Amino acid sequence: MKFFIIPNMTRENAPSVTMDVIKELLALDCRVFMDSSLKTAFGDFAEITFDEQKFLLNSCDIVVSVGGDGSFINAAKLATENNKPLLCINAGKLAYLACLEGDELRLLSGVVKKEYITEKRMMLEVSILDKNDRIIYHSNCINDAVVSRSGVIRIMKLSVSCNNAPLIDYMADGVIVATPTGSTAYSLSAGGPVIDPCVESILLTPVCAHSVFSRSVVLGGNSELEITHDNSGEAILSCDGQSAVLIPEGAKVSIKRSQNYASFIKIKNDTFIDVLNKKISG
Repeated sequence: MKFFIIPNMTRENAPSVTMDVIKELLALDCRVFMDSSLKTAFGDFAEITFDEQKFLLNSCDIVVSVGGDGSFINAAKLATENNKPLLCINAGKLAYLACLEGDELRLLSGVVKKEYITEKRMMLEVSILDKNDRIIYHSNCINDAVVSRSGVIRIMKLSVSCNNAPLIDYMADGVIVATPTGSTAYSLSAGGPVIDPCVESILLTPVCAHSVFSRSVVLGGNSELEITHDNSGEAILSCDGQSAVLIPEGAKVSIKRSQNYASFIKIKNDTFIDVLNKKISG
């Protein structure tokens, strides 16, 4: 079995955890692939194949991400684009998406034996449309899409419609549109609820709303949202915490369920509630 490993080298524990992952996989007679940029850090392993990421992603069986939830989200997009399942190994702190902790690598033998299941996680398709309804930006999100003010921090009016019907107007610092997976990320920090990933839905959470109605709204998974702002200043869109994109004056943000799903490998028998309780209480 062939594994492409993507470590987040900015995480303090990631290099050592990655070393342990490599040793475990090689002991299981697996092939290990890594991007050529990591040869300096892991070149002591003669068995590793180093090459450009695009070639290795195409030929591997499983993508392995070592880091935290942010690392997992970035790796999941690459894995999804190449139709590969993702195995997440925690080298951070909370890591709601982690399949294994750093001290559970013995369980990798179950992956090699194919004693695992894959969880399909809903994604969002996000576009910016100009005044003529032409798509000028497009992305897929696993966690969330956030519309907020650029530059000066002040409230803005955001109008949200659902399935071509007006839904709600917010006077707020911004609005978060999240998947169930993203409900434990920025939306949770903004006061939103936690949603089990098996419940396909779209979560709408305002950021610091200056209005009587400031609660999150949970919508059906087939909902199609459009968000516009009042043009009183520059607004930006950020997908999964990536670099923000300017929303031109008169443009709108379109958000709906993506046709693509991210596939996360699950080895242990713990439920979503088990993971939630462990992470929150820990």
